[in-house]
Amino acid sequence: MSTRTAVAPIEQTYLVKAWLVVVGVVLVAATAIALALAMTGSEPAGGTSPGPVADYGPVKVTHAPFLVNGGVCGQCR
Repeated sequence: MSTRTAVAPIEQTYLVKAWLVVVGVVLVAATAIALALAMTGSEPAGGTSPGPVADYGPVKVTHAPFLVNGGVCGQCR
């Protein structure tokens, strides 16, 4: 019997069964991931309907510097 490759019929049978099990597990995992991603229902921002996009009002942005103990913090950006 060869030790490098599966030459004996018994070894080939075990390798084929192991290969089929691995392929089956990968297929089940890929199917589960695809179904989970499809069922999340995530849509792009604003949705995909032709209706108007919701307006949440003006943006409030403050660009004031960070103050630490009364001085501008050079590391807090």
